[in-house]
Amino acid sequence: MLGVVMHVLEFEIGSTRYAVPVERVVEVVLRVWLTALPGAPPAVVGAFNYRGAATVAVDLRSRLGHPERPPSPGDHLIVVRGARRTLALVVDRVRSLREIPLSLVQAPSIALPHVRGIATLDDGLLLLEDLDAVLSLDEEESVARALSPPATASAP
Repeated sequence: MLGVVMHVLEFEIGSTRYAVPVERVVEVVLRVWLTALPGAPPAVVGAFNYRGAATVAVDLRSRLGHPERPPSPGDHLIVVRGARRTLALVVDRVRSLREIPLSLVQAPSIALPHVRGIATLDDGLLLLEDLDAVLSLDEEESVARALSPPATASAP
């Protein structure tokens, strides 16, 4: 009998491997020019026009506690459906699609922000990113304000 599997997109930040559920992935693109968003949370490194919609890019490197490094043309953006909006996750490199038996996934034994599970695989650990926790509700509200056009004064 075949076990139940999870289909994920695996990516790297530094030497650490992470994954997100394939059903939440919209597209993977190479890093593009990002426009700064004043007033957005620090993890939001900017926004870009994704298929006609302003989409914010979240730097998972800083969000997950990795050391900063300058942007690289080889970086990838993983466009995903977040809890309340479509987001682009800035990652070092997308590796592959893979199937993971659910029997190999465990809840973290210590609190790891933004990680909902750990898969122990033959080729090492794979941390499963919690897409619903990428931005908090307060951060989402800050993003919404940063994306809103400024109010214009009406003529007398």
